[in-house]
Amino acid sequence: MPTYEQLTELSRLRDPSTLLFGARSGAPAAGERGRREAVEHWAFLAGRDGYTVTPLDTDSGHGAATYCGDVNVDGLVYQIHRGPRRRILQTWMDSEGDWQGRFVLDDAIWAVPVPPQPEPTDCRWCADGPPDTLRMADSGLVDGIFSVWVAEHPDGTGRGIVIQQDPDDDEPNVVCFEPAHAVAAAGLRGWALSDNELALQFTQDAAGDVDILDSDGWLRFQLAVKPAARRDLRAGLEKIRKLPT
Repeated sequence: MPTYEQLTELSRLRDPSTLLFGARSGAPAAGERGRREAVEHWAFLAGRDGYTVTPLDTDSGHGAATYCGDVNVDGLVYQIHRGPRRRILQTWMDSEGDWQGRFVLDDAIWAVPVPPQPEPTDCRWCADGPPDTLRMADSGLVDGIFSVWVAEHPDGTGRGIVIQQDPDDDEPNVVCFEPAHAVAAAGLRGWALSDNELALQFTQDAAGDVDILDSDGWLRFQLAVKPAARRDLRAGLEKIRKLPT
């Protein structure tokens, strides 16, 4: 692990992605040999300039026409590419004996940073969509705001939906898809409740947040709660917006 002083010294070097080296004269230009040669040549020249370069066995750019391989440069991963990229001046003498010239692209080797892998998501809504069955339902005041909540598990954990009506807010309601998935203002349009099913109709914006496929924005759940909880749920939904059932 480099020390702070070493990292400070390395930070004075140019960004590795700005390094553009000419391909070695006579080096194989195609196939596995050509790709390996490009990686080794870039690593050698970058190392000579002060970078710490280690070729890797990974294959992050597989399939790209110019991709040759991966390297680690001072703790970051870069792809090495080879292709026509370096501008050079091509000159010749015409039939009148005058020199002519034009810019062309010559073979070169360069590095492209590989973005870090995103952190794995623990969002059950993202991974699995809505729950099939709700086993908890209740309603009441939470910090002065009337709320209706339903959840996947009897203890209130898992995926759930909280619908809130703030008497001091102009918005009709706020729908929260929990835990920490999405929030939609004025997200609830309608609802229907039977002994074993809860159906909620969401606005287009709210439906898009949770990928509801129903064209009218309906999301239906099996409801496995006691009669008293079902009555509380009905009373709460009626109070939220006075919507017809």
